[in-house]
This record gives sequence, C-alpha cells and structure tokens, in this order.
Amino acid sequence: MKINKIKLYNFSSYEGENIIDFSIKDNEKNIILIGGKNGAGKTSLFTAIKVALYGPLAYGYVGANSYYISRIKGLINSKAFQQDKVEAGVQITVSLKMQGEIKEYVITRNWYYLKQKLYENYYVENEKGKLLEQELSYFQNYLQSIVPPDLFEFFLFDGEEVGKIFATSSYNTYVKNAVFTLCGMDVFEILRKYTNGYVAKNLREDDKKLQIEYDEVKSEVERLEIRKQGLLGDIDEAQTVLKDLEIQLVELETAFKNAGGINKKEREILEAQYKEAEIKKSESSAKIKLFVEGMMPFLIIKGMTSTLSNQLEIEEKSSIYNYLSNTVKERDIEKLLKEYGIINPDMASDLLKLLLDKFVPSDNHGNDEILFDLSKSEMSYVNGMISNIDNFDIEDMIKTVKIRLETSEITADINRKLRSAMRDEDAVKFAERENRILKRRESSTKELYECQKKYDKVINDLEIQTQLKNQIYQRIKDSAQNQNIYRLSAGMSKIMEELLNQKTISLRTKLEALIVQNLKCIYRKNNLITHVEITDDFQFNLYQDETYTEKEIISLMKNLGSSEFENLIGNRGIGQLIAIYGEKNISSIQKLLEAKDDNQKIDLFKKIELNKLSKGERQIFILSLYWAIIMLSDQDIPFIIDTPYARIDASHRKEISEKFFPNISKQVIILSTDEEINEEYYKILKPYIAREYMLVNDENQNRTSVENHYFFEV
Repeated sequence: MKINKIKLYNFSSYEGENIIDFSIKDNEKNIILIGGKNGAGKTSLFTAIKVALYGPLAYGYVGANSYYISRIKGLINSKAFQQDKVEAGVQITVSLKMQGEIKEYVITRNWYYLKQKLYENYYVENEKGKLLEQELSYFQNYLQSIVPPDLFEFFLFDGEEVGKIFATSSYNTYVKNAVFTLCGMDVFEILRKYTNGYVAKNLREDDKKLQIEYDEVKSEVERLEIRKQGLLGDIDEAQTVLKDLEIQLVELETAFKNAGGINKKEREILEAQYKEAEIKKSESSAKIKLFVEGMMPFLIIKGMTSTLSNQLEIEEKSSIYNYLSNTVKERDIEKLLKEYGIINPDMASDLLKLLLDKFVPSDNHGNDEILFDLSKSEMSYVNGMISNIDNFDIEDMIKTVKIRLETSEITADINRKLRSAMRDEDAVKFAERENRILKRRESSTKELYECQKKYDKVINDLEIQTQLKNQIYQRIKDSAQNQNIYRLSAGMSKIMEELLNQKTISLRTKLEALIVQNLKCIYRKNNLITHVEITDDFQFNLYQDETYTEKEIISLMKNLGSSEFENLIGNRGIGQLIAIYGEKNISSIQKLLEAKDDNQKIDLFKKIELNKLSKGERQIFILSLYWAIIMLSDQDIPFIIDTPYARIDASHRKEISEKFFPNISKQVIILSTDEEINEEYYKILKPYIAREYMLVNDENQNRTSVENHYFFEV
C-alpha cells in the first residue's frame, strides 16, 4: 500500500483546502519530509491520515456514534463555524495491490451540519466511480486486513507515544498481533479457534421436532410465492394503465400545440420575455433621443474642438490681461514700494511688466481678436461640451441602436404569437380533458404504490421464511452429518494447532536474528543487546555478552538459585553450559563446578530488562523491532513517523538517518521539527527525499498553510 495524496478541508488548524502530494516517482527516493515547528499542525496531519483511512475505528468505535462525532467536532477548524454552511473533511488517495494489480482508491470523509447536528458522508472511489455498498464493504475488509485498526501505531509511529506501549506488560499482545497479521498467520489462528469452537459445541437436536418445523415453514414459503405472483400481475397491469395515460397526455399536448395552444407556463415565459425586451427598448430609445436632441448637433464641429479650446484660452487670458492693465497702475506700485522703504524708479515699471507678461495671451501683447466674449458660466458650459464631444463613444451608440432594433423585433414576434393563440374557451376544453387524465393517472399511481408496498412486504417475508427454511434444513442435514464433522473438525483443529506452533517458532527465531542485525546496524554500542529471545507469548528477553569465571558462576547459582540463574543467562546460555560440561541440567553442572579447582573463563550472557533501558535505548530497540517485523513480513506498507528522534541522543541520530529511514519502507513519511531533522541530518537524508513540505502556522489566526520546502536548503 502507498499513500499518494491527502486533502484536508477545514480540518484542525488547516483552514480551507490544503493538499499534500505523497506520490513517489523515483524508487531510490522513498522519504516524504514534512517540517514544522511545535504547534504547526504535524500531529493534526498525523490524525487526519488515521481518520481518513478508518473513521470511527481510528478511536476504537465500531460506527459513527456520538463519541466519534464529538471527537470529529473537536477537529473541525473554528473558522468553518463562522460560515453559513459548515463544511469540513479529509480525503486520502491510496494505491493497493488487489488481484495482482495496483489500483488507486480515493477515500473521502466529509462532515456537515444539519439542524445543529454533525453528520459524516463517507465514500470510496476508483477509476470506475463510487464503490457500491457491497464493493465498499469488500474494500474496507481488505484495507483492514492489510493494516488492521488495532495496529495503527505500528504504521503510524509516534516517537513520543509508542514508548508508552512497550513500557506496559501487555506489549507482547501488540507485537504478536503485528507479526501474525503482517505474516499472514492470523488466518491460521482464526481457523484454529473456529475448529476448536466447533469441536466444543454440542449440536444434538430433536430430529422429529425439526422436521415438523421445516414442513410448516415450507408451506408458508409456498403460500408467499403464490401471493408474490398475484401481486406481480397487479403491478404489471397498473404499469400498463399508467403508460397508456402518459401516451394520452403526450398526444393531448401535441394536439393542443398544433391548434395554437399556449399553456400557462409558456405564456408566463413569453410575457416575461416581452417585459424584459420592453425595458431594454425603452432604455435604448431614451438614450437615442437624448443623443439626437443633445449631442448630435455638436458632433459636426468635432474636428474644430482643438482650435476652439485654444481660442477660448486666449480670450480668457486676454480678459485677465485687459483687466490688469486697466486696473493696476505704475504709480500704485511706486507708492507701495515707498511704504516698504524701497526707492527705485525703475522697479515699479519692471514689476508691472512682469505681472502683465504672465497673462499675455500671445506674443502681440493682447492684440488678439475676441471672437466669442463668453462669460465664465458660458465658457464652462462650452468646455464641458467639448469634453463630451471628445469622449463620445460612437461604438456604444451603434450598439444601443442595434439593441433598439432587436428588442422591437422580439416584442413584435411575441405579440404575433399571443394574438394567434387559441381562444380561451377552446383552451378550457383542453384543460378539462387534461385534468381528467391527470386524475386517472393519480389514482393509478396510488394503486401501483399500494401494490408495490404489498409486494415488498411479501418479498421481505418470503426472504425471511426462505432463510428460516434453509436454516432448519441445514440443521437437519448437520444433525445427520454431525459425527463425521466432529471427527473432521477435531483433526483439523489438531493440524492447525501444530502448523501454527511450528510456524510461530520459525517466525520468532527469524525475528530474533533480524532484531539483533538491525541493532548492530543503527546502535553505536557493540555490547548493549547481542542476543534476543522471544517467548511463546512474545515476551522479549534481551541479553548482552558477558564473560564469567567458574567461581562467579558458582556464586550466581548459589545466590540466585537455579531458576533465577537460568533466567539470567537465557536458553542459549544454558545450552552453551550443557555443551561445555556435558551435563543434562544446571543442578548437575553446579555440582561439577563445585568439585573442580579450575577457574577458567566462560563466555555467556547477561539479561537486560526492557523496562530498565533508557528511553532513548528503548526507542532504538523499538525501531529495530519494527524494521525486523517489516523485513520478516516483506509487506509494502508506508511507515509514518512523528517526532522521529523523540528520545534518541545525538550520537545515534546520524546512524538512524543514514541506515534506518532509507531502508525500512518504500515510502517513509517523516514529521519533524528543525531540532530533530536539523541541517546536519537533512543533508544526510536529502538524496533519499522525494518531496518536502513545510507546515507554517499563523499564530494570530491559528491557521496552518503548506509550503513546498523544508527548514533548510542543500
């Protein structure tokens, strides 16, 4: 399985639509790296993947009950509730290998509010469209067989949370389920439980009582079959009548139209069209009239507007010039200058000349001919008219004239249709005939509905009785075959038990070797865990190499006792001692050593308690275990990890970056902060990165956006 894409809409801090592409094109690049600071939305994305794949099962619920809906409500973006229509959802696109082919499926879960209540709309699509109910059920079962809901944390690895699972005494059940499911052993386990259950079941029945019950149910099935056939005839007859009435309605409508009839709906449409056309015609006519009476006479001087504007400007300046030259005198300026203590005979003349030169309309100093002599208001009006002439849109006026012509034709055509329509009295006759047919159709439809309702009830009763008949028949048959089946089931149960035990031993042995192999690959200490033993119930016993002298071994045997000593060195250590000294058990070896004077060194093991490992060492062991299980199962499943280096020290992060992430799966999705996959580890991972994203959170709006880059660049 591979995750190709996920789309979040108003989910958690992801406001609106956010799409993240997880597809991998290059087999050498298997990592999707998603960065973000704490609170940016990494955990929300993690949650969205779980919810999209499994819905209620992500939280351990069988269906969309009130508890599940309450959880979903808490995941909807707060801004969604501020909209008129509350909408949110997640959509995930996955590729699955089904029947030997890789097929793509789109899983969608949308949530919406109706009458202040939240509902979920769930569907799955492939290249042919939405899956039907039976196909959807098959798809869900298949998906859950690949990645069962109770193994979410196995594939969606949270560095902070997974350590808690292995800190409990029930971690063995978790690991056993993962191994059995991924390696296909769950099928054998189901068969074993089923056959055991069948063997233990008491199937004795009263054959005579069963036969009487069977005869009664059989008679009821025969009666219902006869009733079903009668109702089928009634339904067929009612359908024939309805078809005939539909034909009569079509024929009546055709005759009505041929006679010039216009029904109420058509008349309303024509009247609406006429009204709309009249409005447009009036608007265009008014616009044309305004143009003809106002603007059109002035368009004949459009080519002279520039000359006219220049002349008006000259006349305006001339007017000011004449006013100043007649009003302001040189002696007035001299008087003013003397008041300010300035005495210069030539200065008054120069100032007056300078002032008048500012308003000289042309080089001939005010001798231009005055043609119009307009007042200020008249001049403003003329300038406004010139502006209108220059900005006049001829094409718009042509368009207006065309609209006027078109709307006139439309109104004329509608008038013709309405005038040529059928007379009211004739239309009433057609309406009366139509009403009679409609009443008959209504009556026949009701009759068909009642027949169909009775038929559905008979079909339901018939199905129930047929199932009951078959069940009773099977019980009679089972009773006759009970002894043979009992012996067969007992034999099958024994075979399944032996097969399951043999296969489990083989898997445990391979898993032990793979865990140690992976630890050597990513753990820097050579002697932390050198040997792993997995018990029948999948408890882990971890050992490291330890060298003892014979006297130390004797002291351990005396102080701990035989049982505790065996637990300390493990089964392999016991086997080594037996092989060295040729004795059958630890007690015999203890007597032999006590009688010897030698003190030679023996290479054995020392047990390490899993829950006494540091949090970082425990996470490294868990990563090695996960890697080993995926290698053992040979399953193509995406590995998604949040907070990848949660408890791991800096000395081991480099090893995990170089060896673990590029190899654990064909698709690895890493959610990290810049303090975990920092610049150093980013450079190590870069050759294996297919896509990288950054989750950026706007703290003011609590809104997450997705950008196509990571914290660093290489």
